[in-house]
Amino acid sequence: MAHDEIKDKYDEVQAEGLYEEGMARMALYHRHCQDPVIFRALANVSGKSLLDLACGDGFYTRKFRRAGADPVVGIDLSPQQINKARHIEQREGLGIEYLAADVVSLELGQRFDLVTAIHLLHYLKSGAEIEAVLRKIHHALKDDGCFVTMIANPEFDLDKHDPEDSRTKFAYYFSVAEPDNGGLMRFHPGGFSKEREITIEFHRWHREFLNEIAVALGFTPEWHEPFVSDEGLEQYGAAFFENYLANPQSKLLRLTKSVRTDQARHRERLAAIDVDGGGLAPL
Repeated sequence: MAHDEIKDKYDEVQAEGLYEEGMARMALYHRHCQDPVIFRALANVSGKSLLDLACGDGFYTRKFRRAGADPVVGIDLSPQQINKARHIEQREGLGIEYLAADVVSLELGQRFDLVTAIHLLHYLKSGAEIEAVLRKIHHALKDDGCFVTMIANPEFDLDKHDPEDSRTKFAYYFSVAEPDNGGLMRFHPGGFSKEREITIEFHRWHREFLNEIAVALGFTPEWHEPFVSDEGLEQYGAAFFENYLANPQSKLLRLTKSVRTDQARHRERLAAIDVDGGGLAPL
């Protein structure tokens, strides 16, 4: 599966220096809105092996390593992003391995306690692509391991979105958000002026749609609602975050690979044996 348009977009913004600048502009959002939700869902990562998909230049990969995850591998579709991640790794020496690859064609010889993808599933264009990626992730996880990802908010309402408030405070806004499952969303991160604005397109996938795919693959889905850090509330006040919390850009999805689910399916297949014919009844 090729995602050349995604790779080219992120190669471009990295090469032009917009990625790093945009991430710096979004620091308040990351620190007080996104980071707390991610790390609460991951719980204690110390000593756990972690695979970070769609890792970009390693922004979160380094955070996971500094929190104690070990070993840590970061993978991204964009060679420019991976080159930057490796450059930072050479400087900081955290012991992170980075690979440039498409997750669908990826073959790894190891399994991980945790797989993360801060933004990935909403870049996929169909249920078939989502199923293929989640199948790879399921295979990459150890038994009872979990996949933690931020995904475009299934309930995002463009009519309730205040683009100026969002751009001014959190350095992003949306200009398009089609409500249908798989609907187009047009996102502008980084808080840049119109002349330098970044435009990224992805897809909104509904909760029930994602849950159905995940359960069929042997995951237990769990959605986490956004919240703001205590530090952020103390520093800026609750009113500062009202518009964001009423209509956040992303929601967190945690998928746990359950050994019990696999065992239950095996028992069901055994129970479906056609005793007379000595074969398996179709499930």
